[in-house]
Amino acid sequence: MGGLSRVDVTIRAATADDVAFLTDVVVEATYDQGRFPDDFDEVDFRAGFGAWTAEQVRGELDGSSTSVVEVDGVRAGRLRVVRRRDLVEIAGLQLLPERQSQGVGRTVVETIVQQARADRLPVELGVEKDNPRARAFWERCGFDYVGEDQDEHRLRLAPR
Repeated sequence: MGGLSRVDVTIRAATADDVAFLTDVVVEATYDQGRFPDDFDEVDFRAGFGAWTAEQVRGELDGSSTSVVEVDGVRAGRLRVVRRRDLVEIAGLQLLPERQSQGVGRTVVETIVQQARADRLPVELGVEKDNPRARAFWERCGFDYVGEDQDEHRLRLAPR
């Protein structure tokens, strides 16, 4: 990854104090991608997403863990992983726009993949069809298209 400066990336469990930040990350990243519809209701979205994130942080969603991605000790992103007996799903990875394209996402993915491979589990994810930049990122990380539903392409990285 020539030209990228080395940054210290850590992944830590999210707390109730992180819920507003985690919501901000999703809103900022999605605005930056130009993916919100014209009639987007940000207040309503923030309320619903914040409540759902609070449930995740409290451990109310089976197998789900929500984390804060930090770069050099500063909050920079959101990660949600769902672990099942036979699969690890990256259910969400968003970075603040100013932290994208710096190797942070790839570092996070490598950490998840390393853990999944140690358990001999495949890693899977869904990427929204209207987000070609994200799909290209996942494909650069080695994920292959395995199917789709109405909204998302499903990508998978087989265990080694």
